[in-house]
Amino acid sequence: MPVRMLSPKLKNFAICFVGVALSLSSCVNLRHISEFSKTSIEGIEQYDSLSTSFFEVCLQDARQESIRKFDIHHTEYDCEQNNKADSITKIIYKATQSYFDGLSDLSQNELTNYNTDNLTQTLATGDFGPLKLNETDVKAYSDISTLLLRAITDTYRRKKLKEYITQAHGPLLKLLQFLELNLEGNLTGKLNVQKSSLKNFYFDFVKDKRLSTYERTKFAEDYFRRISEIDAQQKELQTLAEILREISKGHQSLYNNSGHMTDKQVRKELLGYGSQMENSIRSLRNM
Repeated sequence: MPVRMLSPKLKNFAICFVGVALSLSSCVNLRHISEFSKTSIEGIEQYDSLSTSFFEVCLQDARQESIRKFDIHHTEYDCEQNNKADSITKIIYKATQSYFDGLSDLSQNELTNYNTDNLTQTLATGDFGPLKLNETDVKAYSDISTLLLRAITDTYRRKKLKEYITQAHGPLLKLLQFLELNLEGNLTGKLNVQKSSLKNFYFDFVKDKRLSTYERTKFAEDYFRRISEIDAQQKELQTLAEILREISKGHQSLYNNSGHMTDKQVRKELLGYGSQMENSIRSLRNM
């Protein structure tokens, strides 16, 4: 039987159809990376919803000290270093968020697009009260910022995705670990100190038998109310730290499989990390 040749119109249509199909397939194949990136961004943004900060803890401690001294006149509190610690933490959060903005764009074959204002700020080593910045922290931030700025100027697209992930991996994990330490180490530690201070403050009033039973009961109620508030703040910090750990695990999976990111196992792993993050985000919003 003779083979029928396609007409030029049908041939062009077939070529276009195959091209569109391949393009759509490519988008679907990397959708898991885009979704993981967007969930990571959503998780990172929860930092803005925290009910406490280094500055707020410092302010509460200073006011509590004024109450202990029965002094309502001297209310000028020095919390500048704590305010600086919050600013540094915010800069690093914004850098990690910008990275995942770019990862989402690249996985959808879009040009990387960031707010460059977040990338032009510089950090320096030093002791900033509740936190310290060492050379590896500063270098990690600098490396991420440089990569992001280059991704814009060199108009990165999907073909640069592997390069984008592998070059960012080490610095990104360093920054995520820094943020996690801030939450579960430095800031949670300051809240633990605050708990001890409150216990010492209320102990004498609760045990003072010169006060009425009603007064002593009220002091005890005030104490447990404040402790419950701090417990809730620490739970927020712990949950956000868990989100950061899931982001790190997900990016480790991407890095380990940067040569075959469309594999079923990679999709499964990213889906799992994304689901864990979504659960933590919901939990955080309900606190």
